[in-house]
Amino acid sequence: MRCFIAVDIEPQLKHSVEKLQAELRGLDNKLVEPENLHFTMKFLGEVNEATVNKVKTILKGVVSRHKPFSVTLKGVGVFPSEKFVRVVWVGGEELTSMQEDINARLAALFKKEKPSPHLTIARVRSQKYLSKIVDFIKVHKNEEIGTMHISELKLKKSVLTREGAVYEDVAVFKLVNK
Repeated sequence: MRCFIAVDIEPQLKHSVEKLQAELRGLDNKLVEPENLHFTMKFLGEVNEATVNKVKTILKGVVSRHKPFSVTLKGVGVFPSEKFVRVVWVGGEELTSMQEDINARLAALFKKEKPSPHLTIARVRSQKYLSKIVDFIKVHKNEEIGTMHISELKLKKSVLTREGAVYEDVAVFKLVNK
């Protein structure tokens, strides 16, 4: 199954993100549906059941080392660069520590990556409107969208359909108050 580790955004912030997304409408992209908005902590790709079970065990350890905390959705950026945009995202800097921990604990199973907690808001289909997208990024580069409380981490699976990806929780891991 195609899996990733994520933190869902709180429902009350979805409206603020949708307002931001509205500015990207018509710029040859696919906006992420409100029900699919999440911070990607690590994309795992295609994994078998045995690997999923190992990941679950590792994530239980990760959440035991992190207590609930707040994250501010702030700043808009792109992957891979402003010269060639594929993804438009909102940042969540306070998630970096947990993302580093996830990366370190899963290093034996998956490629280690540089932490970059992000909430994908759009996937760009072509570079036709690159200058408008770059202008959008510059306007919102330091914008604060809101703050939310993080109390759980999720292992999700992604099922690709004609209408787009459908995400389903495989396991939910509660952060512990120490």
